Parts: sequence; structure tokens; C-alpha cells
Amino acid sequence: MQEGKSTLKYYNFLLYPQRDINNEIDGIGIIATEVTSQALLNSRIKESEQRFQAAVQAVKGIVWTNNAKGEMEGEQKGWAELTGQKYDEYQGYGWTKAIHPDDVESNIKAWKEAVAEIKTFNFEHRVKTADGNWRAFSIRALPLKNDDGSLREWVGVHMDIQKQKTFAAELEKQVRERTKELTRSHELLKKSEERYHLMVEEVQDYAILYLNRKGIVENWNTGAEKIKGYKASEIIGKSFSNFYTQSDREDNLPQKLLQRAADTGRAVQEGWRVRKDGTLFWASVVITAVHNDKNDVIGFSKVTHDLTEKKNVEDQLKNNASLLEQKNNDLEKMNKELQSFAYISSHDLQEPLRKIQTLISHFIDKETPNVTENGKHTLKRIQVSALRMQTLINDLLAYSRTGNAGKSYEVTDLNKMVENVKADLKEELQQKNAKIEWAHLCEVNIIPFQFSQLLHNLISNSLKFASADRPLQIRIESHTGKGAEFNNESLSGAKNYCHIRISDNGIGFDPRYSLKIFELFQRLHSNDEFTGTGIGLAIVKKIVDNHNGIITAHGELDKGASFDIYIPVG
Repeated sequence: MQEGKSTLKYYNFLLYPQRDINNEIDGIGIIATEVTSQALLNSRIKESEQRFQAAVQAVKGIVWTNNAKGEMEGEQKGWAELTGQKYDEYQGYGWTKAIHPDDVESNIKAWKEAVAEIKTFNFEHRVKTADGNWRAFSIRALPLKNDDGSLREWVGVHMDIQKQKTFAAELEKQVRERTKELTRSHELLKKSEERYHLMVEEVQDYAILYLNRKGIVENWNTGAEKIKGYKASEIIGKSFSNFYTQSDREDNLPQKLLQRAADTGRAVQEGWRVRKDGTLFWASVVITAVHNDKNDVIGFSKVTHDLTEKKNVEDQLKNNASLLEQKNNDLEKMNKELQSFAYISSHDLQEPLRKIQTLISHFIDKETPNVTENGKHTLKRIQVSALRMQTLINDLLAYSRTGNAGKSYEVTDLNKMVENVKADLKEELQQKNAKIEWAHLCEVNIIPFQFSQLLHNLISNSLKFASADRPLQIRIESHTGKGAEFNNESLSGAKNYCHIRISDNGIGFDPRYSLKIFELFQRLHSNDEFTGTGIGLAIVKKIVDNHNGIITAHGELDKGASFDIYIPVG
């Protein structure tokens, strides 16, 4: 009913029938009771409930109620939909079965404390949802009281915070990792800086210093003090030009080097520098420009290395090279003189010898009847001596030619070469009843003329020292392999060699002479036992040297001798 234009009131109307004496309805009775206050209160409660439900929906919450004892009772539609629990399962404290086992004990304890003290309950726990997954929820429950202050019930809301938890956990993880990474980077940077400063400070072989833009010294290490002689307190704040000679300062060299470093980023120079005590040292200097974020040059790092020792060695080497060049010139002059001597030996000396031999032979043939036996013996000795002298001259010429001959290398089949040498020595082999055995020898890149002479000399050596008690047997064999395969420390282990062995069953020699046997004019027997000049094996050694090879000799008295030759191949 409306009263006035601005006042709205609410009434409850009770209508009842009125009856006459015959109990028949003859009217209607009306009792009106004003309920404006109750109607307005109910309207506000409804509006509040609507706002509450809207707020719960907005935060995706689940509303539930518990009795004054804190037990869940009655139908809890939101809780049932969330957890999948049935009515009988969540009654009382059955709802705790949907809480994560790790959260149950602390949850019940905090809930019972809130109920006992009738205070607002705030908590977080994990709930097993109807789909079987665990999700995090924030719980807030408020106690509702009666007018007399007694507790009527609890109203609570479960709000899903899984996304926030996941995000927070991920964010926390990233923060931890980033913090850990930054901490590690900071520690590494700190260690790096410490190592750098320690290194710079402790380095003694290099002077390491920092110059400002004008070349003033601002930093000084131990190496700088050792090399230049100044203590840090004596030089910091002064120009680095103090280290340069007077002539370099007059030529403005320090400033030129700074400018070059500023223009190109780096300046490198070697020259004489001055220590504190005035002595000079040869320095290798590197000046590097230091830039700021705007790429402006703000200073220079300068590293100096004392190379005085190296400089002295290089100067000595240059001096030695000059001396060596002079020696080479002298040697070349001596070689020319030796060639002149060889020419004289070949022509001027041999010609008189040939005449002596011819005259003696003619005299023996024609005048023998008129000469006494003593005279015949003397003439024979003269003839033998002349022959020995001619042999010596020929061997000396052969030795000298071995060193001077042009080194024209050819890939040569040693089998054919041995065959040719055998043919040349046919008569000698027959006289000694000697045999040469060989098969499948190497092909080697050699100087054919010299190597043929080598084989000729070694086979002739075997013939000369054949045993009178047995036929001479000469064996030639070869094998190609790495130096490491052969029992010889003088060979390079990784290099390939052709190993040639020439052995015989002759009279051999004492092992003590294995090295001495190759020396020039070295003879192990007298002329009465075996003829020769002692040059043949020296020629062999020289030919092997010409081929960058190695030769060794092995012998035993009356058991023969062997010569091992190693020639590089490939």
C-alpha cells in the first residue's frame, strides 16, 4: 500500500470469512500488519546474497557451509561438483579425504583452532578434483553468529589459485635460477678480476701499465718495476716518455706511438729503452687503445717485453753469419785450389809415373841379363812403388770427385746395377771362386754413378778380404720400411728407408773397428798382407752421406763382415 508520494510501506494481510448465525459466510474480515522493516531487510539480504554469489562466481569460488562444530552437513553442491565426493562421503569431516595427504594434518589443526576461537579461518591446501588432479585452493571461512552472540554456522569459500601457484612457482624458479646465475656470474667475474689483477701484478717478464689519454702512467705492475727499475710511487703520475732515449724523445716517438694506437687501435714497435739507472734494454712494445661506450679513446694499455738477450743472440747470429759467409768464401777458394790440385794429380803427376813405369818395364824386358839379382829386386820394388803411387792418386781423385760431382738423382733398379758391377768384376770373382747372391732389390732414387761406385767398392772389399779356406759368398738383400722398424737410433722413426745389406763370409774384422773402418787412409792390415790405400770405404761413407743416408759396419774375425746402408725413400 502506498502512503504519500515518497513513502513505500509493506503489509501482510490476513483474510478470513465472517459467518452469520446460520454459519454461512456473509463477509470477509481483514487484518493488516505492517512489515515494511522486514520486507526491506529481506530485500537487502537477497541483494547481498546476489552480490556474494556474483563475487564468488567472478573469482571462480566454491561456497560451502559448516555447522557450529565445524562439521560439513547438508547438501554442498559446489563441494560435490569440485571433488566428485558423494553426499555421505563429505559429511562431518569426510571432506578431509579430498585434501592432499601432506596438507590434511595441518589443515585440521588450523580449522579446529579457528572453530574453538571463533575466528576467521584462512588457509591454503591442495584438493583432489573430480578429474583426479590435485589443484591448489585458497580457503576463507567466516563464523556467522546469532543475535545473542552464539555461533550459528560457518560459511566458507574455496578459490582456485592453481594458476597463480603455478605461475608463482615458475616465477620463483626463474628468480632462483636467475639469482643463482647472477650469483655465479658475479663470483666468476669477481674471480676473473682477482685473477687478472693477480696476474698483472705478479707477471715479472712483462711490464704491464695503463696510460691516460696524455700518456701519463696510472698503473704499474711488478714486471714493470723489474724491467724498468722504477717503483710504482716513483713513476705513477709521470709521462711514459721517461723510458725513451733522448734521440727518440727529440723525434717525438712516444707521442707518435700513442697517436698511431689511437688511430688504428694498436701500435707495435721494437727499440732501445732506458731504465731508471740509465742502462739500455731492447724492448718489444705493444700499445693498445682503450675505448669507452661511445668508442672514444680514454687511455692506453702498454705491454713491454725485455728482449735484450734475444737481441744479443740475433746480433751474434748475424755476426756468426758474416763469419760463416767469410768461411764459406775461404772454403770455396780452397775447393778451387783442391780442384787445381786434382787437375795436377790427374795430369802432371800421373804423366811422370807412367813414364817411370814404362822405362822400368822396358829396362826389365831388355836389360835383365845384364842386371844382378839384387838389381832386379830393386827394380821390381821401384815398379811396385810406382804402381801403388798411381793407385793412391786415382783413389784420391775418386774421393774428391765423389764430393764435387753433380747430384743428379734417378729412380734406379738396384738389381740391374748389381748385375753391371758383377760383369765389371767378372775376372776377380772367378779368381776368388766367388758368388754373388741377390733377389728383388729396391728401386731407389739415387745418383747412379756414385751408387755404382759404392757397390763396386764394397764388393771389391769382400774380394780383397776373402778367406783362403773357403769359397767367397757375397749376399745382397734389401727391405723398405719405417725407421722405427730398424734397430738403429740414428734413423727417424716416421721416415721410410731402403735398407741394403751387403755381407760376406770372408776374414772379417775386429768389432772394435766398426766406426774407424770408414776413416780416410784407415787400414787394418799391412801392405804385405793386403794391398790398398785405405780410401775405398771412406768413398763409400761419403757416397752414403751424399744421399742423406746412414751406413754401419759389423764384423767378426774369421766369420765375415756386413755393411748396412739406409737410404731415405719417398
